[in-house]
Amino acid sequence: MQQTNFWAQDMDEAARQSMQAYPETAQQTTQLANEICQQQFTFRGHWEMERTHQPVVFTGKIDWATPPGDDPEWVYAFNRLTSFVTLGKAWRYTGDEKYVAAFVRQAQSWLQNVPYTPESTKTTWRSIETGLRCKNWLQAVSLMQNSPLVTPELLAKIKASLTQHAQWLLEANREFQRLSNWGVLQNHGLFLLGLSLNNKEWAQIAASRLEQELFYQVLADGTHWEQSPLYHCEVLHCCLDTMLAARRAGFVLPQAFLQRTHAMATALASMLRPDGLLVCQSDSDEVDARDLLALAALLFADKNLKAIAGPRLLEENIWSFGDLAPEYLMLSTGERLASTALPASGNYMLRGTTTPESDFLHMHCGSLGSGHGHADLLHVDLISNGETILADSGRYTYVDSPLRKQFKSPAGHNTILVDKQDFSVYKDSWGYSKLAQPLKGEYHYTPEADYISGTHLGYSQNGVLPRRQVLRLGTNLWVLWDTLIPFDEQQHSYQHLFHFGADGTAALQPGEQRAVYTGQKAAANLLFCGEGVQLLQSEAPLSREYNKLETGSLITASHSAKGFAQLVTVITTGKAGSLPQLTAQLLPVQLLAAQKQLPAQTAKALKITCNGQSWLVIICHNEVIAEVDMLAAEGYYGYGQVMVFTPQNPRGICLAW
Repeated sequence: MQQTNFWAQDMDEAARQSMQAYPETAQQTTQLANEICQQQFTFRGHWEMERTHQPVVFTGKIDWATPPGDDPEWVYAFNRLTSFVTLGKAWRYTGDEKYVAAFVRQAQSWLQNVPYTPESTKTTWRSIETGLRCKNWLQAVSLMQNSPLVTPELLAKIKASLTQHAQWLLEANREFQRLSNWGVLQNHGLFLLGLSLNNKEWAQIAASRLEQELFYQVLADGTHWEQSPLYHCEVLHCCLDTMLAARRAGFVLPQAFLQRTHAMATALASMLRPDGLLVCQSDSDEVDARDLLALAALLFADKNLKAIAGPRLLEENIWSFGDLAPEYLMLSTGERLASTALPASGNYMLRGTTTPESDFLHMHCGSLGSGHGHADLLHVDLISNGETILADSGRYTYVDSPLRKQFKSPAGHNTILVDKQDFSVYKDSWGYSKLAQPLKGEYHYTPEADYISGTHLGYSQNGVLPRRQVLRLGTNLWVLWDTLIPFDEQQHSYQHLFHFGADGTAALQPGEQRAVYTGQKAAANLLFCGEGVQLLQSEAPLSREYNKLETGSLITASHSAKGFAQLVTVITTGKAGSLPQLTAQLLPVQLLAAQKQLPAQTAKALKITCNGQSWLVIICHNEVIAEVDMLAAEGYYGYGQVMVFTPQNPRGICLAW
């Protein structure tokens, strides 16, 4: 093999810096490597797509092709060979040749017992694993090739296998690859092989395919079309790593590929919680993704991405940056993001402040994406002080099962059900028999208040249009205004779901339409305003990591009505142990000049008092002003569909017209 190291040029120095900056991570990696030496495997790497928590032990010959349970993802993860990189890092940490010896034994086992066949392309040689495995082979070799145990004979066998990898990746290029994340993950591997095995044609083919795949897969707002932040990151990871390898090799990549990669990085910066974690939207885990933003900041010299990534290198960056680290550290730091919108994908992010401890609300009202997408229209996540208050239930498993159905269905999300029916209907692990059509709403952001809205046609057969409007008031006050607009005079029931994070509990307050969340870092006060609302407290499964099941509180707010109905939920947050005081009530709205009170289905006002500060919100649901007039409540008045007033701003802020 020619050039095999596209990452840190001095691996010993990378190991030294990693141990100094992240001693716990180095210790965990070494412990994992000790287990791998004993043929005990658990997939715990930072960017493992399907993590495991129960080790699988082989007492004799390693079986690379048989899952230990009912989940074939175990075999896929096993054959990506991330374990080889773990062994290489442990050798660099300790200098102990036992890790290289284990690599040699297991590498020879894999090379001898995992042949490329038509049958194996469905398991150990799936094209996605073939692509991912390329980097892990190359990085493992770059980590351990200085050891005397890594002989020229072994390197020759690895090279022959990687040549076969390239031939299979050249063949595996159909419509599926052009739209699926598989295509990018495959051709990233092919690109690395082209550079490493000195085959410029492979590299050129891979670069051309990558440019084409990003053209189809990346939406106008930079979001990957599959609507999973985790897979957005996996694609971005491969694109950035391609750029890093190209930079070190002096290879010129297509400009369109670079532009879309930068757009994906910018979109990721918008998506991230203030603490750098992903929300568990669709098939995603709660992963710290700031290392990707740091790499993007380096490659694009983007100071605003560095503002999100932070001033120091993350552990993954130390192993990849190497001699480029000073370039990142010297890059100036821009501004952290305030509220942002990704309108093509229907993802909206509201932030109370621009600090890492800020409140953060995410709402989705956009396309489902691929089979990784969940039925989550109008779902909201709410994070405060680095803790999840309102949570997406996550994914847990890809095995077609009642749990998979529960996590993917509307009931696994903080959304609205009509007549206890699903607006998108689960068919199997990767498909739906019915999909709701989202209708993206308006959004408007100001320093004092933000506004987002959305609806969908998933209950058109029920004769109901659900609409959610969300407001941020100040830094830690939130309003979810849900309206149910009927097209018939039938009685309908409505269920508004509130899943809470597993780091705390939510409890209903006796005699009040209120729930209180008590967490380790955060607290929240939730007040439910509406007629005939019944609150039920229960528990529901959550999963912040693949294969890890937790339990969180679930509050269900139910009501029924003939005709128009609404439920307004007011939420304020604070640090654990300091619950903010909160009162709220719905009030009538008048036409100011006509002195005419409007019915609730036309307009309503909401008066809020929180810790001595007050707000008045007026929301108008219909077009009502045919002549010159204004909407009024509690002595405030103005013109618009969504308005916010305070004693300090009596003329108000109009957020929608």
